[in-house]
Amino acid sequence: MHIDSLDGRYRIIKILNDREKAKTYLVEDANLSDSQFIVKQLRSASNNSQTLTILGRLFASKAATLKKLGQEHNQIQKLIAYFEENEEFYIVQEFIPGNPLTDEIIQGQPLRERQVISLLSEILEILVILHSYGVIHRHIKPANIIRRESDKKLVLVDFSTVSEDITNPVDNLEYMPIEQVNGNVKYNSDVYALGIIAIAALLGLSGNEISNLQNQKNRLTGEIVWRNKNITVNSKLAKVINKMVRFDYRKRYQYATEVLDDLKKIANVDDDRQKQNYKKLLLVLTGIACCIALGIGTWQLRLLKPVNDAQQKLYQEGVNKYDVGNYEGAIEDFNQVIQSDPKNAMAYNRRGDAYYRLGDYEQAKADSSQAILLNPQDANAYFDRGFAFSELGKYKEAIADYTQAIKLNSQDAYAYYGRGLARTQLKDNKGAIGDFSKAIALKPQYPEAYLQRGILRRRLRQRREAIQDFDTIIKINPSDAKAYYQRGLTQSLNQQKYAALKDYTDAININPKYIEAYLNRGDAYSDLGNKVEATEDYNTILQIDPKFIAAYIHRAIHRFSFGDYKGAIEDYTTALKLNPNDIVAYNNRGNAYLELGNKKAANQDYSRAIAINANNALAYYNRGVIRIKQKNKQGAIADFKKAAKLFQQQGEKDSYQDAKREIAILENNSTPTKVTRLKSGKTEKN
Repeated sequence: MHIDSLDGRYRIIKILNDREKAKTYLVEDANLSDSQFIVKQLRSASNNSQTLTILGRLFASKAATLKKLGQEHNQIQKLIAYFEENEEFYIVQEFIPGNPLTDEIIQGQPLRERQVISLLSEILEILVILHSYGVIHRHIKPANIIRRESDKKLVLVDFSTVSEDITNPVDNLEYMPIEQVNGNVKYNSDVYALGIIAIAALLGLSGNEISNLQNQKNRLTGEIVWRNKNITVNSKLAKVINKMVRFDYRKRYQYATEVLDDLKKIANVDDDRQKQNYKKLLLVLTGIACCIALGIGTWQLRLLKPVNDAQQKLYQEGVNKYDVGNYEGAIEDFNQVIQSDPKNAMAYNRRGDAYYRLGDYEQAKADSSQAILLNPQDANAYFDRGFAFSELGKYKEAIADYTQAIKLNSQDAYAYYGRGLARTQLKDNKGAIGDFSKAIALKPQYPEAYLQRGILRRRLRQRREAIQDFDTIIKINPSDAKAYYQRGLTQSLNQQKYAALKDYTDAININPKYIEAYLNRGDAYSDLGNKVEATEDYNTILQIDPKFIAAYIHRAIHRFSFGDYKGAIEDYTTALKLNPNDIVAYNNRGNAYLELGNKKAANQDYSRAIAINANNALAYYNRGVIRIKQKNKQGAIADFKKAAKLFQQQGEKDSYQDAKREIAILENNSTPTKVTRLKSGKTEKN
């Protein structure tokens, strides 16, 4: 063991965990009395020196962030020290006297709703702080939540964010969402894990039973079906938990703050139920419209007629199934309601939502249309049909529906946002910006609207305004990696390369597997002549995803820039194995072959690029140069003329002039010498 090597001060009391890639010890400090700590010893699966260098930087960066976090928040386990030795990494952590949450979540002994809400709120408040520093816990489970003995507060321990890149652990699957299993961890991956804990607490489930619960997911949707007849759970709390554990992270709560806001609304369950019963009585007596929450929109007023108890019960069962992600079961119930009452607009609307969740957009559109026919004043039905039309690529029809929804409910920020997205698809930039701006005016804390408006503004060269939008998102949520990334792209266009580097780095610190951020940071380093740093970023991408073609192409461009033509050819060849129709790879590999004097191979690559896309101006231009070297003057003139025509059509003025100049040289019997090479472009990622 090498654990005593830190000034010889730590003595092992006992081994807490002994795994191949990570060992955990309880130790005492020989220099301090009554001081105990947790030490983790991490071993990388790779012995490659370059890989270990990259891991060392990641390890130090993340450990430093955690150390700062523990100093500033007393419900986060303190990181005392971290160091490397003999290709192994060590972290020394605070030992928390107390009991893990596993002692409170006991098999067959469900916690009360108030206890669960309190537990959720306390951990969520810690997550808000954690995520604001760009840290994702990644390992939330009852054993890693300690009820501190001294003040009975909950403390979050055992952060795997430091060890993940080194050991690549794949455990804790019963609390882990699918995107994390696939290596695409998000902030709301922590929210998912906490939602599973809430389910275990409400139902009184052990760890093994949670694993069984994961096997009881809806076959088509992947949603967990957890509510049972033996335990009654407040529908509002159940709705919050359902949204915490959605299979698709995009449909889940995005931030811990959102969950906290909804939990605060469940202050008094009994009062809520009394109010609901009172409202139901009013609806039956007066026949006025009923409003219920659905998805990201709101149900507006719709006329109801008296229904019998059996039909109402069946409808409610469908709603309950929908809420837990059992969309097929919900459709079956709504089918029966519609059969007995063909004019039930709400049943059509709800069934349409279920079809939408299952990806059947045609049927979702049909049901929304029927709901509109039965109740033309149903703004939500227009809103839902607008989303279905958008998914079907019918953006004009979607815009018409969003517009009608806005006429019926002018305060619906989501309808403006949806219409803005559809207008963007139709290149109605002015209208789209107007819609995003209106959505923001109605809902000032609307990150998605700021993001889309910022991206659109950048495309319209309104870069200062775009940066303002991304700045606003970061103020709302300092842990929004996409905002940093998009701001970095904008800074890069403004030639603010160092500012762009910082933004890409912040995005990566928040999301260590943000491939696009690594790619663009690598390009920025390459432009600045930072050879090693650029190579590290491209290599890191390929560690995350060995089939990411753009990383091979960008690394090849980088290698070409400092004369490593053989290395560039190797990368382009790998890219072409992954995609045999990649024009950029053929064109650029041709340039590399040309630099090595292999005119035949270069000519073949340019010709392949042209065969794939007959409008590839650069390939014609470069083949023209090769043909001159092969003394094929007429063929060269033909290629340059074709290139000039295409450059002119594409608005490439400089390249057009280059081609015209080469034609003039040839017609005057001179020899052209210039080769145009495809440059490293910065690709926008929405």
